[in-house]
Amino acid sequence: MIGKKHISNGQIIFACCDDELLNTKISFENITIEINEGFYGVTIMSQKEILKNINEADSINVFGKKTCSFLIDNKIISKDQIIYFGGIPHIQIYKL
Repeated sequence: MIGKKHISNGQIIFACCDDELLNTKISFENITIEINEGFYGVTIMSQKEILKNINEADSINVFGKKTCSFLIDNKIISKDQIIYFGGIPHIQIYKL
C-alpha cells in the first residue's frame, strides 16, 4: 500500500491506495479520477504506518481492494461503506 500525508488549513489528510493503482485513471459515468503520485505519494508503507497515519488524520481517502480490505480487517470501516468507481473500491473518512 502506498500513502501520503498532507496538511491543509491545519487539517491532516491521509491518502492511500493499492500499489498497482498508482498512476492510473478510473472512469465511471462522466467522472474520471486520476490516482497520481502527487496526491497518493510513492512511499510504500507498512501496515503499522498506515494505521498510525489513519489515527492521526482528520480525513482519509483510499482506493483499492487490498487497502479497503485492510481497513475492514482492522474494523475501521465496514463493507457497506465502500463505494465503487469503475469496479475499484473507494472510501473517504471524515472525523468530526
